[in-house]
Amino acid sequence: MLKSKRGIIYYDIKTTNSDIVCFTAGGKDFALSGNKNRSDDYANYNLLTDVFNLPCSPLTVNQIHSADIYDYDNKNENKEGGYDGIITSKPDVPLGILTADCFSVQLIGGNNIANLHCGWRSIYAGILNNAVNIFQNRGDRIYTAVVNIGICTDCYEVSPDLANNFVKKFKFNDIYREKNGSYYLNLRKIIENILQISRANRIIHLQRCTFCNKYLYSYRRDGEKTGRLLSVIMRKS
Repeated sequence: MLKSKRGIIYYDIKTTNSDIVCFTAGGKDFALSGNKNRSDDYANYNLLTDVFNLPCSPLTVNQIHSADIYDYDNKNENKEGGYDGIITSKPDVPLGILTADCFSVQLIGGNNIANLHCGWRSIYAGILNNAVNIFQNRGDRIYTAVVNIGICTDCYEVSPDLANNFVKKFKFNDIYREKNGSYYLNLRKIIENILQISRANRIIHLQRCTFCNKYLYSYRRDGEKTGRLLSVIMRKS
């Protein structure tokens, strides 16, 4: 259910884990860009931190449509490099991912949580498989995955080559629709299929399309002027 508080609209996502905070927020622009006054950016983050009673402002990364995941626990890793995911085993660290048509995916393990930016480029590059491998290398597995808000199949027209490349790479035959010579890619289904193969115990879908719903930010619909949604996951101590 869509909620609103102090100008922020948000979906509060219930994962059945009592120690997990998970939500997606809009209504305010959470983009951290040079296109507007940086003080406005920080004001929105400060407001969000207060509204959700977070211990600190959400940690974000410079998203570059890659498969790379920033390890918050590794203090030798340079956060200023480009990443499209964040993972931590530490409590009280809110992890934030920005989207405006791409999907965010939140992963919950026994000890670790992760937040991923899943547009077609990062999915194709293998960010989901990379996340699964990191969990496994830490002696953990994915118990719950949240496939968050993103663009729906009907609104996501792509080239025939892109659709076919996904079929060839992942061997999925149920991930696009052809209509009147146009191809429409189902990113949500691709994410779900990869998570199922990875044996995630539970997959939760937040079925909202950014393009269809004008209260959500959509790059494909509104272009450069659009803002960014912020999806956050945190494990409470």
